[in-house]
Amino acid sequence: MDADKQTIDFVLPWVDGNDKEWLAEKCKYQQSETNLSCDSESYSDCRFRDIGLLKYWFRSVERFAPWVNRVFFVTCGQKPDWLNESHPKLRLVHHRDYIPAEYLPTFQSNTIELNLHRIADLSEHFVLFNDDTFLMQPVKPEFFFKKGLPVLPCDLGIPDWLGNSIASRVVINNCGVLKRGLDVNRLIRKNIWKFVDVGELGFVRAAKNFVSFSVNRCFIPGTFGHLPQSHLKSTFDEIWHKVPVFMDVSSRSRFRNDSSVNQWLACAWNMVSGRFYPANEQKRGIFISIDTDDLDKKCDMIRKQMFPLIAVNDRKIIPELEQCFLETAKAFDQVLSEKSSFEK
Repeated sequence: MDADKQTIDFVLPWVDGNDKEWLAEKCKYQQSETNLSCDSESYSDCRFRDIGLLKYWFRSVERFAPWVNRVFFVTCGQKPDWLNESHPKLRLVHHRDYIPAEYLPTFQSNTIELNLHRIADLSEHFVLFNDDTFLMQPVKPEFFFKKGLPVLPCDLGIPDWLGNSIASRVVINNCGVLKRGLDVNRLIRKNIWKFVDVGELGFVRAAKNFVSFSVNRCFIPGTFGHLPQSHLKSTFDEIWHKVPVFMDVSSRSRFRNDSSVNQWLACAWNMVSGRFYPANEQKRGIFISIDTDDLDKKCDMIRKQMFPLIAVNDRKIIPELEQCFLETAKAFDQVLSEKSSFEK
């Protein structure tokens, strides 16, 4: 299928972490699940904090990807006051509209994302964003899908980078589920040329992937980075059909825990199956942390629109955090000052 004939949707899950009713419900379930394999990282406030950049996400979509079919704004019923709910491309999706009742309420993004295939009118081709990931340059549909296949960052890893964070444990879980559902070694040998495509990846990245295969003698999917990911709706259906127990266990937890898998599993599933086009993530976007370290330089990356995609992370808790948020917002406003039609 030609890229210009594809119907591509954008999906954006969002939560207002300042909502008092939502906070009370989160606190109630957090207390009841503290005896499970969750750690403080799973329910830290920074996972749910809105840093005031949401309007720039909608502005960036309208300006840099006007071709998008629809925007699915996924929440637990929350919405910002300024959002134009009658926009023809906007679909407001409540968690209960598609997530099975036994998984609700949920406070982990993995459950929200792994069940997206249940949204009835979501297109087969969709791009999953986080509310801290932004388009910063004009992109064409081919940036996300080529000939009907997702364009994915192809950066394989080796075990010693994983560490002991909750994200690392999720990656390990993804690897295990992947091997339960697919004949990984056979499929990798069949599609290995994609992982070492020098033309798309560059020599260094292609060589790194080759070394990863040689060292691991198995497939180790990288984290795929904290940038928007291209997905096929049918892949999520396939995963739920082949490994339903793992998906169910992960979705039942209110918060992330040691049993969790995430949407990177769908990326890896497509890669192993050969349903992807390889891309070098370093050429697509950049991840920055909002803090006092080189903040001017980071804001300059935003102002100069140095990459097609940018992710801004606010995990650090520092006294100057609010000021850092303000400076970051000012940088975005220099690029995206014009109100979008998604705003009232």
